[in-house]
Amino acid sequence: MRPQDRPGKSSRNQWIIMGCAVLAVVLVAVGVVLLVTGGSKDADPVAQQTPDPVGTLYTPSPTPTPNDSKGPNDTGVEVGWGVWFTPAKGWLPDWDKSKGGKNYILQQFNARGLIDGYYWVRQTELYDAKGFAEHLVDIESNGMQGVRIGKGVACKPATPAVKACYALSYTGVWVAKNGKKIAMQGFVTAYQDQFDRVTATDAALETRVYKRRVNELIYMNNSVVKSL
Repeated sequence: MRPQDRPGKSSRNQWIIMGCAVLAVVLVAVGVVLLVTGGSKDADPVAQQTPDPVGTLYTPSPTPTPNDSKGPNDTGVEVGWGVWFTPAKGWLPDWDKSKGGKNYILQQFNARGLIDGYYWVRQTELYDAKGFAEHLVDIESNGMQGVRIGKGVACKPATPAVKACYALSYTGVWVAKNGKKIAMQGFVTAYQDQFDRVTATDAALETRVYKRRVNELIYMNNSVVKSL
């Protein structure tokens, strides 16, 4: 372009103003696009984006349920809730079938109808371990004379299935209908699982045979713990 063909100052100003106007239009257009698309050509329009429904960002772990299927340590007699126990040699099922749970008795030698002791396994959801142990000791000692209840002990068996454990011992004199008095010694141990179901062992022997046969009660108690 020759100098004489160049636009004058006023013409140049007009071109500059027109150029700025075009640029402003372009910038506005780009801004609208960014606003609509969210800054990405692959994104959905804002009008089509919806927030995640409440609760979908956190999924709580499922509530655990008890597994009461038979396991390798479930042997002998089934009590309930997947709990079993193994009766010691010489212990027989109680002939009174009206009793709840599982009750085994130790008959006196050559004295049919008389027993030296009993081992009773019962379950509840109405008490915790401590409450059920205390309840059973009260029941067992209610018909005795000279009852002495030992100090309760909170125990913890080596199994994660037991949430709480409580044990109580007692002594007393049971009075038969004919007036005969029999010294008894016993204990109750209650085991509470993580679902707040309680299995309690209620065991007693005549004092005259207690030291000789208490290991049989311990053996049966250990079989319950293994089954829990």
